[in-house]
Amino acid sequence: MRHITATFIALGMLIGGAAGVAHGQAWTQSEGHTYLKVAYGAATASEQYAFDGQLKLYADDVYAPAFFDRSVYLYGEVGLTDRLTLVAAMPYKRVIVRDLGFRYETAALGDLELGARWSLLPWLAWLPESAAAAVNVRATLPTFYTRNLLPAPGRGQVDLAATVDYGQGFGLGFLGAAYAQVGAGYRMHTPWYGLSNAAACQPGQDRGCTVDQQSDPGDEIVARAELGARPWSPLLLQGLSEAVVSLRAPSVGFSASEPAPTSQRYLKVGVGVEVTPLPHIALSAQAFATPWGRNTVRSVDLFVGLSTDFSLWER
Repeated sequence: MRHITATFIALGMLIGGAAGVAHGQAWTQSEGHTYLKVAYGAATASEQYAFDGQLKLYADDVYAPAFFDRSVYLYGEVGLTDRLTLVAAMPYKRVIVRDLGFRYETAALGDLELGARWSLLPWLAWLPESAAAAVNVRATLPTFYTRNLLPAPGRGQVDLAATVDYGQGFGLGFLGAAYAQVGAGYRMHTPWYGLSNAAACQPGQDRGCTVDQQSDPGDEIVARAELGARPWSPLLLQGLSEAVVSLRAPSVGFSASEPAPTSQRYLKVGVGVEVTPLPHIALSAQAFATPWGRNTVRSVDLFVGLSTDFSLWER
C-alpha cells in the first residue's frame, strides 16, 4: 500500500499563490527516481485584502482586473537515497499591474528554490505502514533581477523555510485509494539582498521605479493540507489548501506602485485533477481562490501542467 500511495502522491501538485510548485510533501522519492513538471499559471485580481482584512480595489478607481500573473514554473525532484529527496523549482515570471494612469509589466526569471526532503520514518517505526513523515527545508534565492522596478519578479532577498509534514494513505474499497497530508513550519526572510540588484532611478521622475528600501517583511508561519483520491487508476482528484501567517501584524497596505507588502496573511483553497493518459505522463489542472487575507490580492489562480517521472539511475 505504501508504494502505491507514494506513486500517486509524488505525482500530485500543491500550488500556493502564484508559485506553482509540485510537492511530494511527506513522501520521499525512491533512490534514482526523478519527477519533472512544467506548469503555466494565470492569477488575476481586481481586489485586494487591505491590512485590516477589508476588501478594497486593487488599484484606486480601477474597477476592472488590475493584477495579472502569467508565469511558467519548472519543478523537479530526484531521490538521492530512499530517505533523501532533492528538490528544485524555477519560475519565469510575467507580472502586470495597472493603476488609473499607467500599466507596468515585468518578464524575468523569479526566485530559484533549492531544497531537500528527509524521511522521518526510520525514527517513527510506530507509524502505520501506509503513513509517511518528512522534514522539508527550502532556500529561496533571487536570480539577480532588479528588485525596485515595477513589478519585481520577487522580493529580492534570500528566504529560508522548514516544515514538518505527515501523510496517510488509505483504501476506499471499490472506490479506489486515497490519501491525506498536512504540514506546517516556519519561513524566515533574511536581510541578505546580495543576489538581486537595485536600479539607479528617481522615484516620481522615472516611471515604474520605487525607492530601494530593502524592507523586512517579518517571518511567517506556513501550513498546507491536501486530500486526494484515485477512484480510477488514471485519474487523481485533489482538494488543496495553503496558509501563510506573518508573525508581524500587517499595518501598511500595498498598491500598484508597491505590489510587495511588508507583511501578509492569507488562505488559499482549491481543487485539482490529474489524468495519466500514458505511463509516466500526467496532465493536471488546478483552480484556487483566496477566501481570506490581509495585505494580499484576492485572486483567482488557475494552473495547467505536464509532468513525467522516470529512473535517472538504477541501484
